[in-house]
Amino acid sequence: MLMSLPAGQGSRASGLRAFAVAILAVVGVISCVLGFVRSVRDVERFSAETGDCVAGETAEDARVVTCEDPAARRRVVNREIRPSPVTEKVINEACSGSPTADDVFWKTFEDDQVLILCLETLRP
Repeated sequence: MLMSLPAGQGSRASGLRAFAVAILAVVGVISCVLGFVRSVRDVERFSAETGDCVAGETAEDARVVTCEDPAARRRVVNREIRPSPVTEKVINEACSGSPTADDVFWKTFEDDQVLILCLETLRP
């Protein structure tokens, strides 16, 4: 059964559709901005260079600190960026030139690049 809309209802429906599209666009923009901010924060958090010391036990609380900081648990002895995916072979290759490395940390970024940090333990 086909019904025609009463006068004025068609423009109201298209107005609601336009409003919904606008809301979705705003949500999309906010999502992109938050993703970028999160990505920048990750890059800053995981910007450890060879010789830097790292505090924290998990990826969520890992941070670069001075090696004199009592919170420093590990020192970066090698740092590489490789294409994803991370495999045991890739990690072994990245850390093979660092005989003091006894731990490894890796983080995959949104661009499918993987940061691999080969770490030596300073303090248990």
